[in-house]
Amino acid sequence: MTDRTQRRPNPKYHGHNGFTERVILKMSGVVPPAKCNLHAVAAHPENASASDLRELRAAVQRRQTVEDVMELKGTFFPGMDAIKKANETNETSATLKERIQEKQNRHIQDVRTMYQWQAQDYYDEMIDLARSNPDIDDPSAETFYTNCRSGFDIATSFDDTLDRLNHAHLNSIMPLVKEKNMHRQREEVEQRRRDMLFPQSISEFNAIRSKDIQIRIAKFLTSNDALRDLMMDEFKWAYRQVLPLTTEFERTDSFKAEIQTLLRGIQTQDPRKARRDLQATVKAS
Repeated sequence: MTDRTQRRPNPKYHGHNGFTERVILKMSGVVPPAKCNLHAVAAHPENASASDLRELRAAVQRRQTVEDVMELKGTFFPGMDAIKKANETNETSATLKERIQEKQNRHIQDVRTMYQWQAQDYYDEMIDLARSNPDIDDPSAETFYTNCRSGFDIATSFDDTLDRLNHAHLNSIMPLVKEKNMHRQREEVEQRRRDMLFPQSISEFNAIRSKDIQIRIAKFLTSNDALRDLMMDEFKWAYRQVLPLTTEFERTDSFKAEIQTLLRGIQTQDPRKARRDLQATVKAS
């Protein structure tokens, strides 16, 4: 497909995360002033135009959305002790991951609650619609009534409210995700630096995440002095660095067994040799 036939995105969505300018204004709370007296429209809807009625319905939906969000989210103050503890806690990628997960779980509960409220609102609207149907057989009155009480309008407002709630949630966790990734990169660099150093104890050896580095250390511990000197020159290890763990290896039988098990796990046996060894064992018996 050539560039001339490719479908290009509409420029009006650029920089708006897929939302139009009108929705962006609604999300930010900027609502243009009403073009009419909404109280007068509500008092005498039969004298209002279709545009005035739409503006009245939009205002009612905005108020209901604000009331729902205020009841759902409310106001929260954790207390001075919690704030002091949070300030004294050093953030890591693990703690930030927990905070993000906690926010996501809370958002899921908020969305479920919003769904329940919207279902109840829709049910009440339909019950009210059925009970207030005019008894007169007048097509004009029926058309006016249908235009004023449209189930599609309320369903559209539900989708808009959920989109705004999801958008606000993503904006709230985006800085945490960026901070978590930054901490994780720093921790990985620091971990790689520590892994390149020769461990000073058995606990430091077990803390190494890279199995390749553990195998390198294990080969060093089980090698003779000549091979150890070569590895020390290759990996820039000083004698005083390798001495503590080498001493522990010589004195601790359980650590020796652990090293031997680790090295046996990487050995690949030729199946033909295994069969020959088995046949030799059988003949000897």
